[in-house]
Amino acid sequence: MKVTTIPVGMLGTNCHILESADKKCAVIDPGANAEKIYGFIEKNNLVPEYILLTHGHYDHIGAVKAVMRMFPKAKLYIGARDAEMLENPEKSLAVIRGGDCADFIITGAETLKENNEIQLDELTIKVLDAPGHTKGGVLYTCMDALFAGDTLFRDSVGRTDLYGGNFAMLRRTLEKLAKLEQNYFVYTGHGENTTLDYERKNNQYMQAGFDI
Repeated sequence: MKVTTIPVGMLGTNCHILESADKKCAVIDPGANAEKIYGFIEKNNLVPEYILLTHGHYDHIGAVKAVMRMFPKAKLYIGARDAEMLENPEKSLAVIRGGDCADFIITGAETLKENNEIQLDELTIKVLDAPGHTKGGVLYTCMDALFAGDTLFRDSVGRTDLYGGNFAMLRRTLEKLAKLEQNYFVYTGHGENTTLDYERKNNQYMQAGFDI
């Protein structure tokens, strides 16, 4: 397994490319700069099988339509309760950008729920429900990797004051993460990547989660 992080867009969203041994890949959160993502995929002779979304905010979905046009065989997945955000620029917050929102109206996504599994050659990608930052956020685990979207950052967590956000739900999600046995390497939605053990020890929001 190989993972490459590509920061994209004005908000520095981390798009992660998860590769199998046979050069198949999953594109996680292609938020912007489709040409940058395409260039990496072409340069490394990868074949995208999946586009996996951790949630439906505009800065995580902005390049989805373009990537799907470039790789029409790739399947698109999102958490079931965030699917509505792909067709509603107000709910995805795309309207705050101003201008045309056509690239943020996306159809054809398949939906995910807790414990779903996605097979990428030898790699098994498992789905964890993670409401809080949005009501239908999901996380993905694969071997020692956890793709956290905007649920968990290094020393912080995602905001909950936007559409679908709920701090009580986020705390329950953090409690679930705190109880995971494995020390995952956490690929975050923005900023520096981290580890689950580091966050358990140092992130005040993770520590607060134990008191639920």
